[in-house]
Amino acid sequence: MIHTGNKLKRHVAVGLSTIVLSLLMWFLGVHHQRIAGAIPFFLLFCIMAMGPAKRLWPSLWKGKKLSPMFPITWRSELGIWFAIWSVAHMLFVFHAREWAVVDYITGMSPWAFGAFVAVIMAVVLAVASTNKALVFLGAKSWKWLQNAAHIIWWLSVVHTVDRAVLRPGFPSADPLHWIYIIMMITVPVLQIAAFAKVVSIYRKTGEYPNDIL
Repeated sequence: MIHTGNKLKRHVAVGLSTIVLSLLMWFLGVHHQRIAGAIPFFLLFCIMAMGPAKRLWPSLWKGKKLSPMFPITWRSELGIWFAIWSVAHMLFVFHAREWAVVDYITGMSPWAFGAFVAVIMAVVLAVASTNKALVFLGAKSWKWLQNAAHIIWWLSVVHTVDRAVLRPGFPSADPLHWIYIIMMITVPVLQIAAFAKVVSIYRKTGEYPNDIL
């Protein structure tokens, strides 16, 4: 049975982890607006990487106290906190433009507008990350909606490439930019490798893994 999880202890763990990471970055001299942009990208990376990683190395995620679906069961909490931090980042940006929101949105580059759309989509997915939404939409419709996370990822990647790569002075001396680049390369590599593994299993056995619909 599909369920969204959303356990309080997991929300506390994710929330505290992001706060600790943000404080560490602040002590290292990272500007608060950049921190509010970095944290959601880290969370989104975890969301996108955990599925392929579990497919490729299932033995790494097994333990007596762990759910058979770990770490997939943490996706709802990670997604909700991604939405929270993304909204915070957007509000910091609006504040930096002295709340001239309409002027800022109408003057956005395509890459920034894509990120703006990604935030809106993230909020919608966060609202839908409840068991009530799952029951209302039905399992298949709910899973289809949650697949929008892939769109959010690529919109965020395009925005990050614009901010971290396509700026004067690249290659950058900023380690945060290189972390972004590593993440942006890692996710598609993991996805392609996981896809290849599924195809290999099918070619050898004539069947797909049980969790492949």
